[in-house]
Amino acid sequence: MHINKAHIFSTLPQALFGLVLLLLLPLVLCAQQTRSRFIDRLSLESKVHYSFIIPHHDVMWVLTDDFFPVMEVSLLLQTDGRRNYEYQRHYPQIGLTWLYSDFGGSEQLGVMHAVIPNLRLPLLRHDKVVITFGVGLGVAYLTKKYDRLENYQNLTIGSHYNAAVKFELKANAKLSPHLYASTGISMTHVSNGTIKTPNYGLNMPALFAGLEYKITRREVLFLEPEHINKRKGKVNVRIGVAMAVKENNDVWDKEFRVYIGQISLGTFYNNTNRLLLDVDAVYDESTKYAMEADGVPTDNYEDVAKAGISLGHEWTFNRLSLLMNLGYYVYNTEYTGDLVYNKLGLGYRFTRYTYASVTLQAHWAKAEFLSFGLGIFI
Repeated sequence: MHINKAHIFSTLPQALFGLVLLLLLPLVLCAQQTRSRFIDRLSLESKVHYSFIIPHHDVMWVLTDDFFPVMEVSLLLQTDGRRNYEYQRHYPQIGLTWLYSDFGGSEQLGVMHAVIPNLRLPLLRHDKVVITFGVGLGVAYLTKKYDRLENYQNLTIGSHYNAAVKFELKANAKLSPHLYASTGISMTHVSNGTIKTPNYGLNMPALFAGLEYKITRREVLFLEPEHINKRKGKVNVRIGVAMAVKENNDVWDKEFRVYIGQISLGTFYNNTNRLLLDVDAVYDESTKYAMEADGVPTDNYEDVAKAGISLGHEWTFNRLSLLMNLGYYVYNTEYTGDLVYNKLGLGYRFTRYTYASVTLQAHWAKAEFLSFGLGIFI
């Protein structure tokens, strides 16, 4: 029998490759089974919020003086630890939420539609009960806004499109492999950051109840990463600049620019959260306008500028971060309004040294401006 050696040597690499693939196939299949499928991590949620509007200005009583429902539908994705922050955050849910309300038939406010990306952080996880804290920032569209002739009583909303901020504390109880019942409290804030006035903004606390339906019966397999990011004790400094465009409730239909500079000292007290100490400098053209209208000199920047110190907390999620600050203006003029301010910000880290931010700054329930910024890490 003639043996074709050339044929043997030409097919030998293919045979070896097939043998190796055959030996590794169980390992590949096993590795695939350690991760849940995308569809296994999806859920649909529906809730009804029983809400009201906080009348932080007397003129708001005319809008609606009764409780009203807010309907919510959400698409939820359960994280499973594929990324480091998911494991360190005890496997939060990522949500995309739609809100709808007619404010109890309010003729001045019309109908609200809001789309809010959000994150639900577990505070307690048990086989049958999960308690989460949720926070989200998105966009709200209201069909009616202020109009000096046709809707002059609506001094809360000056534009159709607005920022929407939502917080909630929720308890989920497992009824079956598919179904969960939920209840809790929520707070939704809607305003445009005085980009367009009048803009007192809407603050809507609520009690809610709902159902969450998991699309498949398969349990989500929670993973543990091989390497854990160790950031506890790390300190960094951020230097940033930001700008906002706003109107003034006393001077409608005139735009003013706001320039912000910030130095922030942050330290991680664990691997995911850090405490912040910020120094904020603000130059607001609306303050300059008000001072000049009263004949007050504004020759130098320091005559108009104000400076504040704030303490804050930041949650980090890989490149994304969410921060909340409470501050006090230590240097100001009598035209700057309230001395105490609060900030809610969303940051994104492009590289190790650069970031961008969106920040809503307010005086308690009243929005002051919505700013967009860039900065560097040192």
